[in-house]
Amino acid sequence: MPELAPIAFYLGVVTYSAAATVFFLDLLKGDAGKTPGPFGPRLLMLGGAIHAVHVVAASLLSNVCPVESLHFGLSLSALGAVVAYLLLRARLRLHALGAIVAPLALTFLIGAQFVAAPRTDAELPRGLLAFHIAANLIGLGVFLVAGGSSALYVLLERRLRQKKLGLSPTSSRLPPLDALDRAAHRLLLAGFPLLTFGVVTGAVFTQRVVEDGSAALIRTVLGYATWGLLAAVLLLRQIIGLRGRRAAYGTLAGVACVLVVLLVYAIRGAGA
Repeated sequence: MPELAPIAFYLGVVTYSAAATVFFLDLLKGDAGKTPGPFGPRLLMLGGAIHAVHVVAASLLSNVCPVESLHFGLSLSALGAVVAYLLLRARLRLHALGAIVAPLALTFLIGAQFVAAPRTDAELPRGLLAFHIAANLIGLGVFLVAGGSSALYVLLERRLRQKKLGLSPTSSRLPPLDALDRAAHRLLLAGFPLLTFGVVTGAVFTQRVVEDGSAALIRTVLGYATWGLLAAVLLLRQIIGLRGRRAAYGTLAGVACVLVVLLVYAIRGAGA
């Protein structure tokens, strides 16, 4: 029994990661009319079953009721989201939503392991922290370019509606709106796995967030808000064909959250 809980935890991490990857690859196909493959839901179902084994084994090992502990409460909430999604997926055609449910389940499963665990600076996984920061920085660069493409789309589209663009001598050198829309979408697809990795690995540092106070908490909340906004833009494009101005505004909202996170870091650094 003592070995069952950690084994189930690591198997759950691997299975949820595989499910998240498969769901994301389905998003990359970009064909809303094509029947999605079965591997994503099956991997998510397997991950949920392993997750349940982990919760039961870990609660029995620690002699703690799952519903009375924040440690297990986080795991149970993620497990509940997985079960609800699997029950409603086929009926409501929610396959694409798995690209959000699987990473969230992975994040909560990992975060639950560390939220109540005592930690000192020496015990922090420095290598993981380096990968976490690198993914966030590279993703930031990608999203800034996506934001630039979306901002240019909004500007040009507005000028076209006002019939002013044709008066400019540089109008022939400006990119077409379709090209800007595609560029922003592809950049989101490129940056979203990096952002997801940053969110998932950030769960390891949950307790450090609490100890660092309100600034760290704001950064974490904004990070999740950014992930949610950009995931919604990608999902809505896949499900209802969201494009154009509305997709551009959604992208800009997500990039604005990224910039606010940077501002919080800068303010904290200036005050240090």
